[in-house]
Amino acid sequence: MSEDARNAKAQLMHVENVPGRVLVGPKKLRSFYVRIVSLKDGSGRIEKFDLASRTWFEAPESITFSEVWSAPSASSLL
Repeated sequence: MSEDARNAKAQLMHVENVPGRVLVGPKKLRSFYVRIVSLKDGSGRIEKFDLASRTWFEAPESITFSEVWSAPSASSLL
């Protein structure tokens, strides 16, 4: 691999940690939508979408990161 290719690859892998940035999602999980957002400390939080209020809120601990990652993408929030 050329040095230019290595540099380009390194640049693509760096992502600014901005709290609230959507890292994964939205995804369709069972009968609702979920996403993973970044937190100030660099960790992530799973959020669930409430259709009635059209807002995101912290998901219950029963929803795991692996479930969110493996769920199919949601084309749009109706």
